[in-house]
Amino acid sequence: IVNIVLAVIAVSLIVLLTLPSLVTAFLITLNVAFCLIEILGFMWALGIAIDVTSVINLVLAVGLSVDYSAHVGHSFMMKGGYSRPKRVIEALADMGSAVLAGGMSTFLAVAVLLFLKSYVFYVLSRQLCVTVILGLAHGLILLPIMLSLWGP
Repeated sequence: IVNIVLAVIAVSLIVLLTLPSLVTAFLITLNVAFCLIEILGFMWALGIAIDVTSVINLVLAVGLSVDYSAHVGHSFMMKGGYSRPKRVIEALADMGSAVLAGGMSTFLAVAVLLFLKSYVFYVLSRQLCVTVILGLAHGLILLPIMLSLWGP
């Protein structure tokens, strides 16, 4: 739990330094935190123990989760002169397909590992597939909704 909290703090500091808005940085950090909590829940449901392999994958999950949300958040911030819902639509039009393509290519690359018997590949493949699905859902669905309601 301490490592997850420290990872979320690190994410919030870096996002805060790279985005000009406290609100957008907070919403992206909140999305990443939600994603990590949900990944931990899926780990429990899949019977994946917290060990060296799964923690390394959680660190990778932090990076991927930030990637999916930060691109959409940054694109939202670069749109000006519109209402929040219009800026969200413009941001998704600009970055949504690229984020989705990146997530799908990552998912397809990892999906072939789902059928291997090794414990390391079992944990890696399931955690990364869950990470990509949740990261895309948060970056392309939840974050745009949050930005349209509470964005700057």
